[in-house]
Amino acid sequence: MHLPAKFKRSCLALTIIIGVIAVTGSQCPTTPPGTIPIFNNTTDKTNGGASYVGSTTCRACHGLIGDHHTIHGHAQIMQQIQGVAPSYPPEGTQSGVPDPPDGFQWADISYVIGGYTKKARFINQDGFLLTTGVDGVNSQWNLAFPPNGNNAGFVSVDSDLLESPPYDFSCFRCHTTGPLPQDADNPQFQENRPGFAGTWEEAGVQCESCHGPGSNHVSNPSARDLFVDNTGAESCNQCHSRPFDSQDGVILARDGFIRNYQQRTELLASGGHANFNCTFCHDPHRSVAYDRENAIRNECIVCHRDQNMALHEGKVFTRGNYTEVLTCESCHMPFATMSASAAAADVVGDEGRMSDTRTHIFRINTEQVGFAAMFTPDGGAVVQDSEGRASVTVDFVCLRCHNGIGAFDLSIDSAGDVALGMHGFP
Repeated sequence: MHLPAKFKRSCLALTIIIGVIAVTGSQCPTTPPGTIPIFNNTTDKTNGGASYVGSTTCRACHGLIGDHHTIHGHAQIMQQIQGVAPSYPPEGTQSGVPDPPDGFQWADISYVIGGYTKKARFINQDGFLLTTGVDGVNSQWNLAFPPNGNNAGFVSVDSDLLESPPYDFSCFRCHTTGPLPQDADNPQFQENRPGFAGTWEEAGVQCESCHGPGSNHVSNPSARDLFVDNTGAESCNQCHSRPFDSQDGVILARDGFIRNYQQRTELLASGGHANFNCTFCHDPHRSVAYDRENAIRNECIVCHRDQNMALHEGKVFTRGNYTEVLTCESCHMPFATMSASAAAADVVGDEGRMSDTRTHIFRINTEQVGFAAMFTPDGGAVVQDSEGRASVTVDFVCLRCHNGIGAFDLSIDSAGDVALGMHGFP
């Protein structure tokens, strides 16, 4: 069977995901051109009980991968604040948090969570999250998101809370490297801040978060026994599901949108894609937001070579100053998952639905129904059929564009009719 060249390169790339190598007192090994490295550890994330060495040490050998990862949202998900605004890589063109919430100074803030792609949350000097309910001000900074028309600014968050939530293990487990819960064996509070019940080794999702602690690899890099997870079971899945590390397959929802950080659970509900590993499509070291050309290993058309773009072939969607070259993802990965913001009616019309994160539910419900049919009666989860499959309704897929504001107007009924035979059109 003939395979496209990019597919061949991607399959090779899956085999040679490079583990981190640190160089304290050791020599960086080189791999001869054309040689496929063999990784001897795909099961033990502790790397034989090794200790953490830090991403700076890892980058001493793996500088190029380190540069790629620095641009990734994982590396920028959590920053300690030293009295001034956090800084982000220049490639993060939408990133930035100019000020803390109203009434606070940077000296009042210990860490910022995010601020690189969608939003930022703030942690006070005691290790508790700022909230609107307790602190009386808009406490979440939303970055500008041109696709859904939202501008940068502070918004209300957790307005119903009466006590400041601690930023404990349930929060920092997916924003740090080497997190440990507080228990009898680890009774400490990170940095002695009472809200930080538990500890971590390094802020952000850095090298050793996925590859495990690296001290043994430093002393014997040629053994190539640093943990490499080609399936995602011990890396991606543990955070990209809710509750974190959940295996129950439920896709949680709220306020008419899918809740964020559920990419793995969404994928499992996508029918024929359920057996995909994250790394088939994604290079885990590169940013989809700021380096998409290199971050996506396999586009949809690599597998779906017999499909076409039908009436969307060559089209460019324009609304105001926002433009989008239409691709498979425009319809099959609509913005149905919410991280920070959703589009208002003056952007998507009265029936259109659009948030800020593309879903990994690729199936489209072509029935003449709106978003209410996509969720359980209480709105708390996505509906799944007897085979565990989910689908996205046409108000998310079609009406975010076809609302008379960006493109010609369609109703839910007419969109359902068109979507049913979309790939049959020339």
